[in-house]
Amino acid sequence: AMLACIERHDIEMLRHQMARTLSRVGLGCFVLDIVAPLNLRVGEAWMHGGLAVFSEHLYTESVQVVLRNALHHLPPPDASGPRVLLGTVPGEPHGLGLLMAEALLALEGCQCLSLGVQTPIWDIVSAAKVLRSDVVALSYTGCTNPNRVVEGLIELRNKLPAQVVVWAGGSAPVLQRRAIDGVCVMPTLASIAPALADWHAHRRATA
Repeated sequence: AMLACIERHDIEMLRHQMARTLSRVGLGCFVLDIVAPLNLRVGEAWMHGGLAVFSEHLYTESVQVVLRNALHHLPPPDASGPRVLLGTVPGEPHGLGLLMAEALLALEGCQCLSLGVQTPIWDIVSAAKVLRSDVVALSYTGCTNPNRVVEGLIELRNKLPAQVVVWAGGSAPVLQRRAIDGVCVMPTLASIAPALADWHAHRRATA
């Protein structure tokens, strides 16, 4: 039904259906079970000529509006939760996956701060230090050059303090092919909850 709204450019109805579904299933299920598979459907429709570029952009903006509104109404973060800095590096213009990750992290009580898209590595490092971040989480799609993904993550890991955890997620195939020391790869958004459990366990063990 949502895909049909996108195809006929009925953005008002699309946002209404999204908001209604969100209120019914909750933010976590909405992100994992509704938005994630819908992203794939929209991407496939665009690749096969079923959707214009502007239609895909209208869809992305609609999801962002709904998710940001949901984030605004979440309770304050837990004092015991990690401070998570989110962003993408130059050459990675897609921010929807980043916002979806932020929603799931905030739902788990994390204090999230997003730099948005295409932030240089040095600025990410500076922000992480100034904001006393516990975790730096970056999102990548297949449009990012694989060599730049690996080189950027290695540079980031080397420049950050050892106690700051680095998470890398998204659909970039190189994340699955190449292990990078000190970087935790998130194959899917469902990987966030186990990674958070590991973070809390490590913090208790080193307290």
